Amino acid sequence: SLYFTIFPSKGNERKQVFTSKFETLTMPDGGGASAHVFIRDPQYAWIPALKMDSDGKKATVKVPQYPTEQAIWCDGGKGAKGYEEYEVALKDYNKGVLPMQNVNASGELRQFPDMVNLPFLHEAGILYNLKDRHANGHPYTRTGDIIIAVNPFQWFKEIYTEKVRNRFARILVWENTEGDPRDNVEPHVYETSALSYKGLAFDNKDQSILVSGESGAGKTETVKICMNHIASCQQGPRASSTDMSPVVQRVLESNPLLEAFGNAKTVRNDNSSRFGKYIQLQFDKGDKGQQEYRSREKATCVLAGSKCDAYL
Repeated sequence: SLYFTIFPSKGNERKQVFTSKFETLTMPDGGGASAHVFIRDPQYAWIPALKMDSDGKKATVKVPQYPTEQAIWCDGGKGAKGYEEYEVALKDYNKGVLPMQNVNASGELRQFPDMVNLPFLHEAGILYNLKDRHANGHPYTRTGDIIIAVNPFQWFKEIYTEKVRNRFARILVWENTEGDPRDNVEPHVYETSALSYKGLAFDNKDQSILVSGESGAGKTETVKICMNHIASCQQGPRASSTDMSPVVQRVLESNPLLEAFGNAKTVRNDNSSRFGKYIQLQFDKGDKGQQEYRSREKATCVLAGSKCDAYL
């Protein structure tokens, strides 16, 4: 069985989940003079700055002044109108060290599709990496086994085509390659659905996908995309049909009925799902012989049924 669980956040609560889990990575000398760092800001959470001096208790920083929030960037101050100088108390930061920016020698942001590879892994680094990918039309970013989706509030048709669906299914499910097959693809929600199907078909293990986020984040749409892709995966290595599985079709068509009872208007979304959903997709893995001798030439693990529970 493959399980989808969807949990909406309550209201518009914002919780800092990274500060306590990830330690700030620093250079041996604590960043040194003229280091590209982040400082806390009451309006924007984190803003880039240039650290000029430090006495161990406070640091002198020059903060580039940008015209708008969208213009705030890790660019070495190239897009700034000017600089303002501040003193910041280091006791307000993890281990008394200002978090470093992930930039090159010119002070420009280095973007990472998989944030496990961030040289300096902390909340500010994660947020600015996501912002850069969002601005460049990449809604998905990987963090190990987790896919983070930033809702672009528009439809990128080119990343959801039949060709793309089949490519992810072929590389992640049907091609038996050495190493991590995800190294050969960009981060995408399709890798979650493909690897879940692979775990069912070839590892013979039940799978579970947890979709979580605040109102308007795109949870309901993400589950639809995942289930559509599972239909592509089960067509086998030479998938050609664009027809959706009738089981997946019925599950997707049940959404409007559930939403009619459990949706409500929020600050971020006029039609927000205000209930949790637990979807179980049941697969037929074939007879005993097919289960023992799995072939990558033909799909023998196919959707057979589903069950959906809603929790108001």
